[in-house]
Amino acid sequence: MTTTAPFSSNENEPSSSSVSFIQSQKGKPMLELNNCIFKLNKTTTSTKYWICTFDECLVKAHTNTNDKLIKMIGEHCHLQESEKIDIRAFREKVKQRVIDETTPIPRIYDEECAKTTLSTAAIAVLPSEREINSAFNKARRAVTPTTQLFDIPDPFSSTLRNDNFIVLDKMITRRQRIILFGTVEQLKMLFSSDVVLMDGTFSSCP
Repeated sequence: MTTTAPFSSNENEPSSSSVSFIQSQKGKPMLELNNCIFKLNKTTTSTKYWICTFDECLVKAHTNTNDKLIKMIGEHCHLQESEKIDIRAFREKVKQRVIDETTPIPRIYDEECAKTTLSTAAIAVLPSEREINSAFNKARRAVTPTTQLFDIPDPFSSTLRNDNFIVLDKMITRRQRIILFGTVEQLKMLFSSDVVLMDGTFSSCP
């Protein structure tokens, strides 16, 4: 999520300025100042040192540990990156929803696109859902349970009609758990069928 911190007045910047922070694709903080992006270079007990992310640009910025700007050194050799910043903020919103929700990723992307107020220039370079899907899938996998002991989220335990969708939830051994999903109507259909087709990977023929 983009955050802002008040600016500490100095000879390089007007007192009305403020610094903002966005996240990189790897979740690391990045400083946004005057529509340019800086990455953290090093940190001391009192100061954080930032460098411009644009290749060959030597501009640096210093903030204190409370994220107040101390000074900025040099002048940028490139145009402002407002579109790039807006796209990063958009991706951050989508990524956070991907982590927090079970909604399909394409749907989240489409919903955020409908709500966004990106400029025409930013929309022109906005990656498609397919281009950034792998990064969002990776973010969602990171919160997938790695153990059999977890609570099933409500969206997976009931249908859209609020009918129970869990037929069986049983621990077989300490590391084996069986979860069967289905509704009463689906079970009736299964038991009344003369032919049942199965697909999967089995150690032996069922």
